[in-house]
Amino acid sequence: MPGTVTKKARASPMVLVVGHIRKAASPAAASEREASERRVEVWVEAMPGATIGWVLSRVIEELSRKEPDVPNIVGLRMVKGGAKVAADSSMRGGGSSAGSYSSGRRPSDSTGSSPADLAGLDDGGLEGDLLVDYGVAVLDILADSDCLECVFEVQEPSSSSKAKLTGLDRVQVADFQIIRVLGTGASCKVVQVKHNGNFYAVKVMSKRKIVTNEKKLERAIAEKRLLARISHPFCVSLHWAFQTKGHLFMVLDYCAGGELFHHLDRRGPFSEPDTRFYVSEILLGLEYLHSQGILYRDLKPENCLLDVDGHIRLTDFGLSKENLTQSALFQSFVGTVLYLSPEMIRREGHGLALDFYCLGCLVYVLLTGKLPHFTGDVHQMCSRRAKGEAFEAPKGCSPTVVHICERLLEADPAVRLGTQGQALEVKEHAWFQDVDFHKVYRKEPQPVFPNFPPIDPKVDPDHNFSSQFTRVPVPSQLLGFGSTVTTSEHLIAGYSRVDY
Repeated sequence: MPGTVTKKARASPMVLVVGHIRKAASPAAASEREASERRVEVWVEAMPGATIGWVLSRVIEELSRKEPDVPNIVGLRMVKGGAKVAADSSMRGGGSSAGSYSSGRRPSDSTGSSPADLAGLDDGGLEGDLLVDYGVAVLDILADSDCLECVFEVQEPSSSSKAKLTGLDRVQVADFQIIRVLGTGASCKVVQVKHNGNFYAVKVMSKRKIVTNEKKLERAIAEKRLLARISHPFCVSLHWAFQTKGHLFMVLDYCAGGELFHHLDRRGPFSEPDTRFYVSEILLGLEYLHSQGILYRDLKPENCLLDVDGHIRLTDFGLSKENLTQSALFQSFVGTVLYLSPEMIRREGHGLALDFYCLGCLVYVLLTGKLPHFTGDVHQMCSRRAKGEAFEAPKGCSPTVVHICERLLEADPAVRLGTQGQALEVKEHAWFQDVDFHKVYRKEPQPVFPNFPPIDPKVDPDHNFSSQFTRVPVPSQLLGFGSTVTTSEHLIAGYSRVDY
């Protein structure tokens, strides 16, 4: 359900947030648009430089304190020309001050704005228009006649797992028993947990480290939103997402085989057939993400997990970018330095071709245990890539795999393999000529993969994760992660709230 955000028509930098929350009394009433509706509004003082993410956080906090039963806010979107209707409605109630709040019933014959009143608004198809760059200054993007729409989650009864994503439903957070740490990052940990006899992996993110960094805040919100809408055999799935005062939690599939990087590190380079096995599954995962308008931007062996049967699951979408098109070019400088593409290094803007360059790096790494252009100095590696210099060809490999590496690692993104024909163009390369991608999708064996799968996680389950992570001490339950936010509580969009 939508609400609206607009600047107040006066000199002070005020942002007005108006929401209309409609709840149908019955299916019949809903079909006739007969529903009880209440109007909520919040004034936020947005000083110069206040960002979209900052405004969103203030709105969430205020509504949580004053109106705790409102649906979760999942994001904001721009509505061209929608401010006039919203402003007329909000001004009718008199002046307000920064941080003020009001709530009340709106008569059915009121001329105030409702979701249907704003041109182009509806209850569906909102996700594609969400603003995903939370670092943009809000006062810079709002014209006098524009507004921002605050998009609320609409929760409908469903038996599918996706119905659980934004709330705890039948899950009791205190019942998640932590088994061990699976990995750590700058502002998060990934822990294995047990709940009702099932194992999950939970990404635990510290709010203290997120709320002070607009990019980290943006990525935490975007990753959850992205995971909530994707479903593919070679991508991890999200089961629940919630928050406490100090942490965010995303409950994901537990991949018992651990990171592909860990196995590469333990056993050394893979054979060409085994490399082709993993790259085939990864390619289908990339193809799916691109079909959903998602640029992955962080493909590397550390983000390729193995499920209990040894098949690939792509994970960690914190750097992913939505709204991808064939011609889209993004300007941000992101990614893992060892996998940076030439256009990223040259800061020329990047798009679809970036993921295929990273795929070329991955093929090379799996075959050789080394990175293309890397001889011990990262700066020299970046310089060589930016200049388009040749890399050392993988030794002892077939001409076709050398050729696909050359085509994927092409310095000019315009002619790189996959740029024009996308994943289909890559699948049609001679290196994959004997691969039946329908069988790959169904995870069925085929002659081109003599080792199916190359690694069976069940053979040596105690060595699928690095001991540098598994021996890190953690509390016995998720609720043992205490609060680290000592100022006012920060509520993050899209994550259900848990009180304890």
